[in-house]
Amino acid sequence: MKPTIMAALACGLLLAPGANAQDISTLYQVYEQKGYSTLSMEELNQPVQITAVALGVKSNLQGAPMLVAGDDDGYELARLNGADEAQDARMKAMRLGQKFDAECVLQFTSGSDFMAFKQCTFD
Repeated sequence: MKPTIMAALACGLLLAPGANAQDISTLYQVYEQKGYSTLSMEELNQPVQITAVALGVKSNLQGAPMLVAGDDDGYELARLNGADEAQDARMKAMRLGQKFDAECVLQFTSGSDFMAFKQCTFD
């Protein structure tokens, strides 16, 4: 096999969905260390692969579904908004306590007990 093909395959494995996902608790610890603000987090406005537990679905102020996510102990650590209607439907279908992987963009959050994510796509 040619070296370029092998390199492409290796990169594909490294970038596989969920392969580099951070546990939501780990990211939340950074959020706490930064004074409950995402402003100085390097992940701000960047796509982030996360692993979390579904704690329920609520509606945001515009009436769109919002997934409440947390850790295995049931602590709410984040609220996620889907990238489109198909992703919103996937959020609504999640069972309480279901583990999931997602790629989301970390939004600006300050002074809140949870981090906010947008444009989420679920694996």
